[in-house]
Amino acid sequence: MHKVLALTKVFLKTSFQNNMNPGETKNKSKGMLVIMLLAFAYIAGILAFMSYGMISVLIPIQQEKAFLGLILLAIAMLVLVQTIFSSINILYFSSDNEYILPLPIKPRDIVIAKTNVMLITEYIIVIFIGLIPLCIYGVQTNANLLFYIMAVLVCAIFPILPMLISGMIAMIIMSFSKLIKNKNRYQFIATIFSIIFVLAIVFVSSGQEEVTNEQLAQLIMQANSLVEIFKGYFPTLGASIMALDVGNIATAILGLLQLVGITAISYIVYILIAQKLYFKGAVGNLESGKVSKKLNERKAFKGGKLWKSYVGKEWKTLCRNPIFLMQCIVPSILVPVIFIGLFASQILALPENELQQMTQELSGVDPNIVVLIILGIIQFIFMFGYIAPTAISRDGQNATFMKYIPVPFAKQVMYKTLPGIILQTIISIVAIALVWYVLKTNTFILLLTTVIAIIMIVMQNLLMIMVDLKRPKLEWTSEYAVVKQNMNLIWPMILAMVSIAIYVTIGILITNINIPVYILLLALAIIYTIPTIMIKRYMENHENTLGKQIY
Repeated sequence: MHKVLALTKVFLKTSFQNNMNPGETKNKSKGMLVIMLLAFAYIAGILAFMSYGMISVLIPIQQEKAFLGLILLAIAMLVLVQTIFSSINILYFSSDNEYILPLPIKPRDIVIAKTNVMLITEYIIVIFIGLIPLCIYGVQTNANLLFYIMAVLVCAIFPILPMLISGMIAMIIMSFSKLIKNKNRYQFIATIFSIIFVLAIVFVSSGQEEVTNEQLAQLIMQANSLVEIFKGYFPTLGASIMALDVGNIATAILGLLQLVGITAISYIVYILIAQKLYFKGAVGNLESGKVSKKLNERKAFKGGKLWKSYVGKEWKTLCRNPIFLMQCIVPSILVPVIFIGLFASQILALPENELQQMTQELSGVDPNIVVLIILGIIQFIFMFGYIAPTAISRDGQNATFMKYIPVPFAKQVMYKTLPGIILQTIISIVAIALVWYVLKTNTFILLLTTVIAIIMIVMQNLLMIMVDLKRPKLEWTSEYAVVKQNMNLIWPMILAMVSIAIYVTIGILITNINIPVYILLLALAIIYTIPTIMIKRYMENHENTLGKQIY
């Protein structure tokens, strides 16, 4: 047990290192902590609001208990999908295996420690999607203290089984499949299947019409029937629902005992499988991952522009590495596509007369409000822009390359922001085109808004790469940690939330003050252009300061 605890501490430390810079002052660390807490509180508030709405729909028809099954099913599915990817990266593709496997440590201890790291990571998600909604349920149903105790225990125990299932699948695959032992090949296949899976969900759900509260209640009840089906295949689901139903104390305690018992048995089986399979797969992966390539000594040199070569290098790093592709590029594309696709499908599904009526009604919307809505949509897209906040971290210890090549440091930083700027600009133009199609707003106003949006995107990407320069995560055990264990990614969300709040405030003020839309556009252009120029000049004048964290 002592070895397991020590290994868990080591793995956690290597996983989350550089999230808190040891060179920072106490005041900066406290400020960062406050900002993180505010961001987490914002996310918690959104989930609490959504939970409140769902429970409010179910209470009048006395079906509020259906909410418990839906939350638990959501936890199981999310943990299962999350750990399908993270388990293989943590168990097999982590660079610390090269140092840990040769040591006189039992495979059982290594697996338990790495599983603990996966579980601790999943608990962060479970708090948001599980514990917070269950607390809202308790408040709305006037639950007693026992319910809250059971909620905490269930949220702590219930995610273990889906995580163990993912770990077992990972060990079986890595032991018997030579195809999957190639790291990049596995990650590429997993990426493709994930994209297909998400797009399939969007395609299936795109035909659904807008629902009323009564229809929403019916949909929730249909989803609850799905919970009943999964009870037969997922034994801890039914036991957890029993534990949360504290109306009958004896039944709740019995459910908790069943949950603990099934989880304990599953954990023992998991460890027994790990003892037989893990070491063989892990050692084999170290050898199979090494691919030798013969380099051609003579290569024709092709001249070209410096910025094209540098940006091309960044795109190749992002696209050729499946983890970076999945974590940095896919969210920037997939999330907007999901929302834009669902919205577009709803619009196109309307009858022609209803579509014309809606267009006529929306054509009278204040152009100032339209501008703010467009910028708000782009800010939402920016929340998932992870290219700039990881631009330096993705290079790892090879980031020192930036200090030795004969290219000004500030220029290199600018080049590293271009992929994020290009990607977000393309997605933003598509979103603006959709707004133009629906609202039929003045084309010239939309063109000016597009220009302002591009300036805003440039400014925000420069700010995000500044964050990564100040707090780079250069020492990581796997590429997965660059994104999933990098606290820099909280900053796009914070910046977007603050910007959206400002737009809402401006929109409220504009309703009381009649100002021409061109005045608003001019003000926004000045607000975003001046900081962009200032940031660029700061980067050029403080190259040495910005590069201090790269060693």
